[in-house]
Amino acid sequence: MRVYILVSLILLNLLTSGCAGLLRHEGPADPRDPWEGANRAIFKFNESVDRTIFKPIAQGYEKTLPQPLRTGITNFFSNLGDLMTAIQHALQLDFRSSSESTVRFLVNSTVGILGFNDVATRMGIAKTDEDSGQTLGTYGVASGPYVVLPLLGPSSVRDGLGRIVDLFADPLNNIARDRETKIAANTLKVIDTRARLLSAEQAFEALAFDRYMAMRSAYFAIRESQIED
Repeated sequence: MRVYILVSLILLNLLTSGCAGLLRHEGPADPRDPWEGANRAIFKFNESVDRTIFKPIAQGYEKTLPQPLRTGITNFFSNLGDLMTAIQHALQLDFRSSSESTVRFLVNSTVGILGFNDVATRMGIAKTDEDSGQTLGTYGVASGPYVVLPLLGPSSVRDGLGRIVDLFADPLNNIARDRETKIAANTLKVIDTRARLLSAEQAFEALAFDRYMAMRSAYFAIRESQIED
């Protein structure tokens, strides 16, 4: 769902600010991005790695695995995410949302067969997504400078630190018993996530503008809305 929000915000940004401003990199620097030179270099590196490695693998994954199986894999990882979301809601003192995410996890882990079937959504139990960066934001921690992380993409100092916390707390890395299983599970998660971006990025690539600036603007818009929800 987030990827569709991202594309919508990018298109809205084009319509409201005008395409001309995004066609080339000019004008005053964004004060939120004091490390733009380094960030652009990392962004270019990420784009290159994606074109040569991640995107081709994701395309092969999409062509090889039938849609029902891909949906089940997506649901499995999403279900584990509900457990982390429940914890984040609790840390934010939003116990109602925490309870809903906990119920989602329990329902999908049992009736939904380890989360491969999203029964909770069909039951009308809303899904939300929370992470450590959002939790820090609700406590007033400033995002800090914008930073593009190698391979991980757009972030900020606060959210980058939050990702480290989320990585160690990820149930996927705790239920996997050995290193090989952890690597295989996380690799599948990355491929599945990249494959879900394929259709949405067609609208992104169809527009000739400064991809770096568009991604940066969309990132800040999304994070602000997520923290204020």
